[in-house]
Amino acid sequence: MMSRGLLRPCTSATKFCRGHMKARQKEIIAKSLWHAAIAGVGVYELRNNKSMLGKVLSIGLILFHADAAVCDIQDKPTTLQQILHRMFP
Repeated sequence: MMSRGLLRPCTSATKFCRGHMKARQKEIIAKSLWHAAIAGVGVYELRNNKSMLGKVLSIGLILFHADAAVCDIQDKPTTLQQILHRMFP
């Protein structure tokens, strides 16, 4: 289904709206790549840590940032945010 914004004549207001949407998309992609990079750091730490506590923290880092990367791309709250919202409405 096409949005009505695409059918309107081009005005300065719609140009601004399109520019804002492109900036928002770039921001979403940048945030997602940032979280993916931090998850990669977690994988590095998991491979190089020798202590059990270090490995557990690395797994938590990987899981949290992988979830955040996926949720950023889908433009929805992270799983942790959803859980906290249910616990404390």
